[in-house]
Amino acid sequence: MLLSLNMAAFSAMYKIDNPADSIKNPAEKIHNPASEIKNPAANIYNPASRMNDPNPLSPPTQSVSQPTVTEVVVELPPAVKTKEKPAPTLRQAIPHKSYHFKTAKAYLVAAKKAFSRDDYREFISITQDALRRIRAGSLQASAEIQQKLSRYETFGYGLLENN
Repeated sequence: MLLSLNMAAFSAMYKIDNPADSIKNPAEKIHNPASEIKNPAANIYNPASRMNDPNPLSPPTQSVSQPTVTEVVVELPPAVKTKEKPAPTLRQAIPHKSYHFKTAKAYLVAAKKAFSRDDYREFISITQDALRRIRAGSLQASAEIQQKLSRYETFGYGLLENN
């Protein structure tokens, strides 16, 4: 008991002064208009807000019955199909040539050489021959090379159309 009485005296002796208590912040006194939010839409009457909880004092509404509609089926004469000739494409203008390269990469190298010489017809015919041999099974090629050859073919036709 004697020790507990002296504890209050010890706490007064070892009081810690906090220097941050004396800091004054002038921004606390500045008026901020953004803190006063007045929503004008809050006072608008919205009858849809009480759809799930209607006013019990309002009279019940009668449901309007829809008149029955009978379906009328009109038979149309069958459509007449017209045969249109397909537009001629440049793909028919390039003659088929046979090249005798042993690998698909050799076809790619030859196509690149033809492209560098600006011989687009040769470029297309080399890629077409390679694709024809791959489809026939006489030339082995990976899916990546097949895709590259087909892209070369479409690219070559685009170059021919531009020239």
